[in-house]
Amino acid sequence: MSRPMTIRNEAILEAARKVFLRYGYQASTARVAREAGVSEGSLFKHFRSKCELFAAAMRAETRIQECEDHLMASAGAGDVRENLEQAARRLLKHLQTVIPRVIMLRSSGVTMPRPCRGGARPPPVQHMRVVAAYLRKEIRLGRLVMDSPAMRAHVLVGGLSHYVMCDHLFHYRPGSPAAYLRTLVEAVLPDSVFPSADRKGRRA
Repeated sequence: MSRPMTIRNEAILEAARKVFLRYGYQASTARVAREAGVSEGSLFKHFRSKCELFAAAMRAETRIQECEDHLMASAGAGDVRENLEQAARRLLKHLQTVIPRVIMLRSSGVTMPRPCRGGARPPPVQHMRVVAAYLRKEIRLGRLVMDSPAMRAHVLVGGLSHYVMCDHLFHYRPGSPAAYLRTLVEAVLPDSVFPSADRKGRRA
């Protein structure tokens, strides 16, 4: 078992992320050390190689499981659109962290251990399955009427991923994140998916 990260480790990893995301894998460890405020020798006391440092820096430490649990727990309570918007907001923040790192890893040629061991689903597939499970639960509770919740979940997660990709690769945004989230959720949940008795009072 690897030893817990210390504050110094975290400072090094944060510096490495900043440098590698800006200059790519070809950035020198000397540049990383300067950014972290340590000597290059100290850097290699924490990480055995540049490859190990790069892999650790690009690994995304997130709390997406908590976000997924929160979405499922919200079924049956509050407004369905607001629940989904909150989940989409958290997922967008997660993707804004993960996608640039994945792109950098893929372009570097560094081989990472497979993140999905023991039959675990790849993260994007897991995100879609959780959203679809939430929609199905709301359907069972009588708060939604819709076909193909799995496809709607795919549209939501795919739309968020594409927004991040366009922003990161092309510096293109069709609108602010908040406006995009609202538009995307409205596309996934048009008025027709709500039972007729529950439409009154919902926002246009």
